[in-house]
Amino acid sequence: MDRTEFLNRLQKLELMDLNLIVHAALPAFGPETSAVTICETLLEAVGPNGTIVMPAFTYSETLFGPDKEPIAFRPESPVSPEVGTIAETFRTLPGVLRSSHPSHSFASYGRHARDVLSTQRDNNPLGPIKKLNVLQGYVLLLGTQLRSATVCHLAEEMATYQFMHRGSGLRINAAGFAERVILENLPGCSVAFDRLEGRLDPEQVASTPLPDGIARKIPIRYLVRLASAALTEDPAIFICDRSNCESCEMKRAAIAGMPVAL
Repeated sequence: MDRTEFLNRLQKLELMDLNLIVHAALPAFGPETSAVTICETLLEAVGPNGTIVMPAFTYSETLFGPDKEPIAFRPESPVSPEVGTIAETFRTLPGVLRSSHPSHSFASYGRHARDVLSTQRDNNPLGPIKKLNVLQGYVLLLGTQLRSATVCHLAEEMATYQFMHRGSGLRINAAGFAERVILENLPGCSVAFDRLEGRLDPEQVASTPLPDGIARKIPIRYLVRLASAALTEDPAIFICDRSNCESCEMKRAAIAGMPVAL
């Protein structure tokens, strides 16, 4: 799919002047579409008055763990491989800004880029998403499932139970030295966000096909409300089925009121 065709499809979603958090999977665009083309076309589709945000997470490399010596976060650190090629390409585009959170940084371009990123703190990693929510922004899923929708973690953060966790990461400080940083309210596993698929109101979702997937635009406020309602109905709904998921074990402990070893 070339740039013109992709732009035509994005224009059907009416993205001009919107504030978006984008989650994209390169395979959904077919073998001949480059990540650079995708990113540049997104910028054109949103225009100079819009804002694009993408995760630039480095949690796989920069968080301390059992028998793990992390790599210190730097502004030029590549995103974790599981976050995706498109996010890494977007991070490197001229004019794109990046926050400095050691494990959950975001990259952004556009009218509100600086304001959005400035809300993030070591104890408030989801600050940029909260700002997008205030701006009445949207989630744009390009060939990805709801498990990629980081905004659903806002519902977990607001829930009765303590689903967010504490950790520590490594970051290069202003003096150029690696320092260990205590991090609060870190989000965990998101695999089970896919369980919201059957609850989506089709009227809240704008979509257009991709060569090997689908592009969907969903209001952030709607998706957070949907996730919050699901958690109220079943606090365990976002606990995945994987037996070795430490993050979801911590969620189980939170529901049971048990102390969690960090």
